[in-house]
Amino acid sequence: MRAKTINCIFLIVPALAVANEPTPVEEFFVAEGLEATVWAQAPLMFNPTNLDSDSLGRIWVTEAVDYRSFRNEGEVNLWHKKGDRVMVLQDTDADGKADSSHVFVQDKDLVAPMGLSVLDNRVIVTCSPNMIVYTDVDRDARFDPKVDKKEILLTGFGGFDHDHSLHTVKAGPDGDLYFTTGNAGPHQVTDKSGWTLRAGSSYRGGSPYNDVNTPGLVSDDGRMYVGGLAGRMRPDGTGLRIIGHNFRNPYELCLDSFGNVFQNDNDDTISCRTTWVMEYGNLGFSSNDGQRTWRADQRPGQTTPVAHWRQEDPGTIPAGDIYGPGSPTGIEYYENGALGPEYRNMLLSAEAGRNRIWMYFPKPQGAGFELRRSTLFSTSNPDEKPRPMDKDDTRKWFRPSDVLVGADGAVYVADFYDPFIGGHRMLEPDGMGTIYRITRKGKNPRPPVIDFNTTEGLIDALRNPAHSVRYAGFLGLTGSPNASGVEALLELSKHANARFAARAMYALAEIGAPARTSSDFRNQAWSRVLAML
Repeated sequence: MRAKTINCIFLIVPALAVANEPTPVEEFFVAEGLEATVWAQAPLMFNPTNLDSDSLGRIWVTEAVDYRSFRNEGEVNLWHKKGDRVMVLQDTDADGKADSSHVFVQDKDLVAPMGLSVLDNRVIVTCSPNMIVYTDVDRDARFDPKVDKKEILLTGFGGFDHDHSLHTVKAGPDGDLYFTTGNAGPHQVTDKSGWTLRAGSSYRGGSPYNDVNTPGLVSDDGRMYVGGLAGRMRPDGTGLRIIGHNFRNPYELCLDSFGNVFQNDNDDTISCRTTWVMEYGNLGFSSNDGQRTWRADQRPGQTTPVAHWRQEDPGTIPAGDIYGPGSPTGIEYYENGALGPEYRNMLLSAEAGRNRIWMYFPKPQGAGFELRRSTLFSTSNPDEKPRPMDKDDTRKWFRPSDVLVGADGAVYVADFYDPFIGGHRMLEPDGMGTIYRITRKGKNPRPPVIDFNTTEGLIDALRNPAHSVRYAGFLGLTGSPNASGVEALLELSKHANARFAARAMYALAEIGAPARTSSDFRNQAWSRVLAML
């Protein structure tokens, strides 16, 4: 949800006619061979911002009912005085629709949290300035401060109550944690080993809390990081390092099983993009010292997208797919699941401004990837110019805030549902929200039953479509490695599916066990690249 001032837009707010139901699935376009159903809607949860799945197939949801209190409190009917919530939803009768919902945690430290990651019994919620870990000690999916533990894993991120803030943490295939944050700095974050990140830029505004930002800051590695950025660290909060910087507002990132990082980034004007992140790359939104905007440096003859991401400046990585105006949100990599073979290895990017989910099938091209865009799921014509507000056409109120591959292999889409997008504004007063489920036509996949106490079960988890379930398998196989687990990983490392093999190789590397592979396997380009990481 981009922070951008829309002149005079609020003059027509009193005339807004609020819809009481989500967009009917019949009005959606769904890609060939697939179907969409309403999996959950308010009051099971309200104003969903982010999703994750656990091994039982439950969908966890962060809510942003208390979205931008400086602008919206008192103007909406629903407000949580005790703070925002993390909800747990489940389909208990296997009919393809959620029928159970309960609160995992409600916390005054949660002010419109933008990110959620369920990693075994550690639930990481991101809400600037904090990255919070709730450890569910008794594993009952209900946070009890008398039994369970709350920890501030990292703090010091800018962007309190701001869209350009700390976003989702994702577990990588290497066991590290990855995250993004927007350019509402400064970010001054010390990890658990004492290393300090310092990053800022000239960007200010969007909220009354973002009136100070500081370009030119230098981190403990001697480097000057600018604006929004992507980071990587160990699960205990040590080893923080920056893997990409000079973003505007990347809502989320995702990784494939080879460790490739993809993200989307919001535009200043007509230049939203989906990008492969070259490690340690400069994404080009501000000048290298963070002092100047792209407009200040736009040269004669440069188009807006080229100038916006400094594509003709040395040291800036390729911008990827620049598709024009919009408001990109959640992003996910679908490698295997329940959609059928033609949809394997698909990158999905939610576009709230354009009322759709983009899909890509990344192909290696030069030093990066070719990203050709098409639509998986939408309510509007892709050629229509997006508008920040549409009070009449409720199809345009579909505002996908996240996209997720569940443990059952289905794709889940969170709909924030509002006539307005951007400017830290929310007009729908009742907290309406929907989660759609996309599956193969006529199919109702179920999450597998995984026994995490056996090697076979842990390997099943490592092969699961959901990244959070794979991570739980990774932890089980690498935390207390044994001969049975190593042999199972060695066997999986020779799998014909290169992505399964890559997951096994990362686990073997974590425990220090050498992989035994055939010469045919070693001759694959991806395995040689993986060996260098």
